[in-house]
Amino acid sequence: MTNLYVASWAPGGGKTTLCVGIGRHLQNKGKRVGYLKPVLLPPAGTSPGMDKDAQFIHQVLELDEPVERLCPLRWVELREEDFPHKLRQAHSVVAKDKDIVLLEGWGELRGTEVLQLSSQIVDIVDAKVIIVVPYSTDLPWEKITFSVRKFAPRLLGIVVTKTPKARMESVRARMISLFGKDGVRILGVLPEERLLLTVSVAELAEYLQAEVLCCPEASSELVENLMIGVLGVDPGADYFARKANKAVVTSGERPDIQLAALATSTKCLILSDGKAPIPQVLHWAEDKGTSILSVKQDIPSIVASIEGLFLQTRFQQSKKLEKLAQILEQHFDFNTLYQSFVA
Repeated sequence: MTNLYVASWAPGGGKTTLCVGIGRHLQNKGKRVGYLKPVLLPPAGTSPGMDKDAQFIHQVLELDEPVERLCPLRWVELREEDFPHKLRQAHSVVAKDKDIVLLEGWGELRGTEVLQLSSQIVDIVDAKVIIVVPYSTDLPWEKITFSVRKFAPRLLGIVVTKTPKARMESVRARMISLFGKDGVRILGVLPEERLLLTVSVAELAEYLQAEVLCCPEASSELVENLMIGVLGVDPGADYFARKANKAVVTSGERPDIQLAALATSTKCLILSDGKAPIPQVLHWAEDKGTSILSVKQDIPSIVASIEGLFLQTRFQQSKKLEKLAQILEQHFDFNTLYQSFVA
């Protein structure tokens, strides 16, 4: 059996995304896949199994173990001397009759404590390591190199995610020049894909603590873009037609802007100040199957909140799975992963 620890250098690297993609790919090849999130960092007393990433992976990979078994250890409740034993126990449950266990790392490797604990985890369960690096124009390569060397010889390779398509070749060349001399494999340079950065209407509603006034059945629809309809902006359909699959934030007292947005590809209307729409807007939204959310905040506060949600969006919608599979088939080195089964 192979254990594979997926760690991230920085927030939003895509650990969960990669675990889902690798897990489904291997299942399609007839492999028996397990999953474990070795350490959680919620407040003390939080119920086991409440991690959303673990819940999603449990569902997508159709795992037999109860979801609470996938993330049973909470760091605030652990004593350092007990950790190795408890980790082995938790791992043995999910590893039974499996060909591979995917272990999703906690935190970011750029933090010293996380780097040290991650190194301890992979030693305890004898895991190979994939390091995920989210693309940035100012990545601290010297520090990343230090983290990479920390896991030698367990390191299977590095994956760079969310890379602008125009930069993919230059990023790959830079990675090879930095790590090739040390024999570190570049397992993939994955392109930035808009669909994988979306949030669902349901996530928006939960994050904004919104009241859903219309079409709750459309809550699984994915939002790719955000537009604002305010005074001083042309409220016509031409303006809103510039972006598809969007959420439109506007005043609850501007039915003209709301109707103009509904005339285009709008996934949901978000109305400020706790206002409800006029009947004409509500009826048209119902006809189109477009959700309307009422939020007590003002427009600037709503926009700031949504931008924060987009920055931390997680891979938790099943509609993204097909696109993810296509990306990995084209850009991820599965041959190296297969070799790890017999190495």
